[in-house]
Amino acid sequence: MANAYIKPLARQYLDAMAQRVGGLGIPAPLLLMLSSGGLTHVAEAERTPVQMLESGPAAGALAAAFFGRDDSRGNLLAFDMGGTTAKLSLVDGGEPLTAYAFEAARQKRFLEGSGLPIRISTIELIEIGAGGGSIAHVDEIGLLKVGPRSAGSQPGPASYGLGGVEPTVTDADFVLGYLNPDYFAGGEMADRHGGGAAPRSSAWPPG
Repeated sequence: MANAYIKPLARQYLDAMAQRVGGLGIPAPLLLMLSSGGLTHVAEAERTPVQMLESGPAAGALAAAFFGRDDSRGNLLAFDMGGTTAKLSLVDGGEPLTAYAFEAARQKRFLEGSGLPIRISTIELIEIGAGGGSIAHVDEIGLLKVGPRSAGSQPGPASYGLGGVEPTVTDADFVLGYLNPDYFAGGEMADRHGGGAAPRSSAWPPG
């Protein structure tokens, strides 16, 4: 069901990406990451796009396993923070663990059974919190909550300077001094709008 639902949009996106890559004259074949940590070609990805559902964090776990292979005999925890969630993967002997089912789009982040069950092979990932774009808000009984709404990449957190006005985890990290506004994302954010990503002054955050 999930595969059928996302198939039309995935095909449109993948076709456009393949055309753009082809237009650049890159001779290497376009391969895509799967949730299991493997690679596939565009036609197969369009046939079963649900196989890519956890591909981003899976790639992060593989990278951690690769760069940490000489640490502690390859036994480590790989941490991946995206826009909406932060996840952990257990790397055992240089190899991330594999699961054969998980839940997507949980209504309650840590409540099993509140999401859509997906039966695919995936690198085993444990959701431990919100991501950098997750928006903070006060709920109906006055408690501070973070997520599940996210600022996404456009407009992104308020500190990106791209039009976002709601407070996110990334914005809190800037205010608390955990992130360097002059070298955020390798300096790319400063280059995009002519200054530090989050100026440290009484004028920020907005509102």
